[in-house]
Amino acid sequence: MKRMFCGLFLALAVSAFAQQQPPATPPYTTPPIFPEGTARQQQMPPDTKAPPPQELSAAQVEQQILDKLNHEPDLANTNMRVKADDQSVALTGTVETERQHDLALSIAQYYAGDRKVVDKIEIRGQA
Repeated sequence: MKRMFCGLFLALAVSAFAQQQPPATPPYTTPPIFPEGTARQQQMPPDTKAPPPQELSAAQVEQQILDKLNHEPDLANTNMRVKADDQSVALTGTVETERQHDLALSIAQYYAGDRKVVDKIEIRGQA
């Protein structure tokens, strides 16, 4: 009888602890918001903005595009030239396929920034 009472008591205790609800408030608090002009507000650093993007020179853009074209495996058997100025980037040369043509143009457009891309690429087999 004693064992049965102890077992029943143990079962009730375990079920009571298993059904406990978590506390209603989270274990953390939201930091206070201080009104403008208080001492606490004045100690906080001002917001900073990202610096404006730096414009690349025409020579840098030209070199960057040429490097990407020369290192692209799909453009290995092509003859591409790049000429850039402040307003435009001109691509000249020859490629084998339309796919290579489109790839070269997309690389140039990506690195040209605001410059206009002038397409003077010839596709062999198409005249």
